[in-house]
Amino acid sequence: MKELNVFFNPKSVAIIGASDSFKFGYATTKYLLESEFKTYPINIKKQEIHGHKTYKNIKDIPEEIELAILLVGNEHVLQAVKDCVEKGVKGIIIESAGFSETGVEKYIRIQNEIEKIAQETQVRIIGPNCIGVTDFNNKFSSADMDFDKAVKGKIAVIAQSGVLGNIFIDWAHDKGIGFSKTITIGNKVDVDEVDLLNYLNKDPKTKIITLYLEGTKRGKDFISTLKNMEKPVLILKNGKSEIGSKAVNSHTGSIAGNNKIYEAVIKQNPRVFRVNNFYEMFNIAHVFATQPIPKGKNVAIITGSGSLGALACDEIEKQNLNLASLSENTISLIKSVIPNWVSIRGTIDLGPSIFQTFDKTANAIFRDKNVDCILYIFSVPRWPLQMMGSMATQWAIQQFDLIKELTKNFNKPCVCVCYGSRWTFEFLRKAASSSNSEVKIPIMSRIKHAMKAFKMMYEFGKMK
Repeated sequence: MKELNVFFNPKSVAIIGASDSFKFGYATTKYLLESEFKTYPINIKKQEIHGHKTYKNIKDIPEEIELAILLVGNEHVLQAVKDCVEKGVKGIIIESAGFSETGVEKYIRIQNEIEKIAQETQVRIIGPNCIGVTDFNNKFSSADMDFDKAVKGKIAVIAQSGVLGNIFIDWAHDKGIGFSKTITIGNKVDVDEVDLLNYLNKDPKTKIITLYLEGTKRGKDFISTLKNMEKPVLILKNGKSEIGSKAVNSHTGSIAGNNKIYEAVIKQNPRVFRVNNFYEMFNIAHVFATQPIPKGKNVAIITGSGSLGALACDEIEKQNLNLASLSENTISLIKSVIPNWVSIRGTIDLGPSIFQTFDKTANAIFRDKNVDCILYIFSVPRWPLQMMGSMATQWAIQQFDLIKELTKNFNKPCVCVCYGSRWTFEFLRKAASSSNSEVKIPIMSRIKHAMKAFKMMYEFGKMK
């Protein structure tokens, strides 16, 4: 799988169909030409693009080229691929669309010819009908990626859809969720989910792999690869319904397959989990990427709202987890610092006293040997936080510094679920990310996702 390195760290890049006008390929061209990666623009009509000399054909470039990115129309792709092979490139990313997914015989034949070239030569091909790859560590990207806003992390993404994958990565970045690599594979004439699962399983920068799958062409290899995975894999499989299956076929030309078969395959592999949507996938992946694996399934809940604590208990039961039974020593420690009206039966409902009592309560709960995971439900309204101004900000920062320290010292996962306005969520996210600590605390808005993450991590941990 080392041959796939060329897609993430190429020594030289050619952009076939490079553009300096506001259309498909503009952002990719501009970014790479302004980056540290040695890039050559190819355009048959222009002499210069963004201050760089252009070439009419990849074969005209005097230097060796490792990776070619194809942005030309579908009818020009086959010849461009042949030129790349003649030039001796190691990898090709075909971002152009309009092949088997159209259902038109002419374009199906073109895709088949490209696939045949991949089979008969040493060149590896991603696509067509994709936006390629992004490496968040060295900042190489063939996609439209804004690295000023991007968050580096340990989540890898394999997506059969290009644009959809990028949309949700944008959403995830706003939530502080970080990535190692993202790869969109489109119609998969060569490199597919099997190749990439094997590659990412050995990638030191990746801790968890997420896979958005519309269908697979290599069923037996796919099943075998999943069985051999050492890292957790979250799979979002669409095309569950008959209508969805037809939509998949018209999107990337994939055979969606029987939904029950995929369900059975996933259930047979304890390191592989199915998720229901992108929000759930990235929230759970964020917990896997940042938190230690729990040793058991006993969850303690710290909350400022009894009602939200009760809802969390419902989710604990749904996920076959346990509400932690605190030791007598822990209960005594908490009672010594909380007002007499605070409830600690089941969940720890601190209510308005949370500003004064959170620190000692959290210390006691993390130290309790009966506790394996901690859910912190933040439910302070926007108005008092704004009214307290810098005092509230400092309190929140100190609170998360403490949680990070406790998570690290006691090796127990903690997730914060925030209820309230966008302002409150952003207030909390900034507080959680203000320190330079390597420990990260996930913040999300759905209790269900936090509980599913604890359950999946516990199941994964049993296999280690």
